[in-house]
Amino acid sequence: MRVALFDFDGTLVNSGPTVIGAARATLEARGYPVPDAVAIRGFVGPPLLNGITQVLGVPAEEAASFRDAYREIYTQTMTQAEVYPGVEDALRSLLDDGWTLAVATSKREDLARRIAEAKGLDRYFTVIAGADLAEQHDKAWVIGQALERLEAAGVDASQAIMIGDRHHDVDGAAARGLRCVFVTWGYGPESEGAPASAIARDPGACVDALRQLASTDALPQDAEQHS
Repeated sequence: MRVALFDFDGTLVNSGPTVIGAARATLEARGYPVPDAVAIRGFVGPPLLNGITQVLGVPAEEAASFRDAYREIYTQTMTQAEVYPGVEDALRSLLDDGWTLAVATSKREDLARRIAEAKGLDRYFTVIAGADLAEQHDKAWVIGQALERLEAAGVDASQAIMIGDRHHDVDGAAARGLRCVFVTWGYGPESEGAPASAIARDPGACVDALRQLASTDALPQDAEQHS
């Protein structure tokens, strides 16, 4: 069975303006320095608490409080994020080909669902899996949640392929013994996709890469022990 797991921010939806805008506002309100335009882009994609400490430079002991303040601002604007051009055409093409689609995102699951519903994306996905309220899990954990729910729905997800724009997606897929298509229209530099099974520069190319990977039996060396 052909299964594709999509990251959300930077892959399906251009959430950068809303995510970065809320981060800037929270930093300024709390008196923290704001990273430059290039550095702050790294805040889009990783697990939230990791991004707060590692990208924004907030001390670990203040990260939870910062997260709560950030979320209050972010939830006011998050549905303004736009779906990337060509994404819905790609999703429809995959469904027409018989693929089962799911979301595996480090974004808090309830927020991802709200945005997906607001943008009409929820109709494409059998499962939307995201971070829990604590938001302390890595991408491999989220991918595992998506796989478990797919299996519970009767979907054989052992050969699933991850699609994402950050190294967290590539690494998380590898930890689960899965292949990954790295997309370049998001927020990670292309170098982060070097270990991926394929690199796609637009949604149409992503569909082509998925079809090609699904037609082969090539898997990471440790796939059998994780699948």
